[in-house]
Amino acid sequence: MNKALRVITLALFCVTAWHTQSSAQEKNLERIRVGGGSVGAPQLTMWFAKEANLYEKHGLAVEAISIPGSSMALQAMLSGELPIIQLGGAASMQANLAGADTVIVATILKKFLFSIFSRPEITRIADLKGKLFGATRFGTLSDFASRFALEKNGLNPDRDIAMVQTGGQPETLVALLTARVQAAALSVPAILRAKKANMRELLDMAKLDATIHQNGVVTTRKYLKTNEDTVRRFLRAYIEGAALAKRDKAFATRVMAKYLGTNEREILDDAYERVTLHLELPPYPTVEGVSTLLKTLEKAQPKARTVKPEDFIDSRLVRELDESGFINRL
Repeated sequence: MNKALRVITLALFCVTAWHTQSSAQEKNLERIRVGGGSVGAPQLTMWFAKEANLYEKHGLAVEAISIPGSSMALQAMLSGELPIIQLGGAASMQANLAGADTVIVATILKKFLFSIFSRPEITRIADLKGKLFGATRFGTLSDFASRFALEKNGLNPDRDIAMVQTGGQPETLVALLTARVQAAALSVPAILRAKKANMRELLDMAKLDATIHQNGVVTTRKYLKTNEDTVRRFLRAYIEGAALAKRDKAFATRVMAKYLGTNEREILDDAYERVTLHLELPPYPTVEGVSTLLKTLEKAQPKARTVKPEDFIDSRLVRELDESGFINRL
């Protein structure tokens, strides 16, 4: 963990932020670093707000950092480097169960936006027994989603398969294409690329009957208590960015092309349809979503059986923005 934090800290100091810093000086904006996991379509809400200059509109000079893997983003937050992060619920809740004061303040995506893909010769999930299954990193949402889906389909992820860490989503796709793993949970845009490479889609997890915290905004209770207005203004920009992307496909497509590193219309359209149109507004964190995650965490962390879902979320600021009419006006 110490090595990972040193790497993150070095990366933070190496980011060129001349424009953001000079703008902060000119407009007297509050400077803040925020972060998220590997850039993929489910992670783009943070970047929609940045590309539309919405953080500045709400009084913040934001340096947004992409960190591969939610576990490393979480470590950066707990170290104080990134006080607000965009994160899946599983990592935040695991840290909370281990004693951290993490709290979910917004949930922008509430369905599993992953699909399980396999090598072409595998035709059923049952056939994954004894095979290597790729997840980005243990403890990340792709790891959790994979275990959840496998259990739903009769496999024990601790006994029936061998789960291996692959890195980010691009590395996971490469591992599948080169047969280093026989199956993996992929998200957009890796899903369409896997289909084009004739990999087999065994399960679209969005069709599972489950409400979860797929992605949203996480901070610590300590930071929220001492910097509530900063979190409020971040949420204003974050929510406004989501609303803009949902109603303006041309804007959303430009941002996706930049951060996903592709101009392929088919991939961008797929990302827009699968993810951007499903951004939830208002982004209330839900007791149901946390409960789903807790049930899967019970085996590894028995404490999950005794806690209340409400202990992991704080809906106050989203409710305030909702009841004020701010979200409706968007």
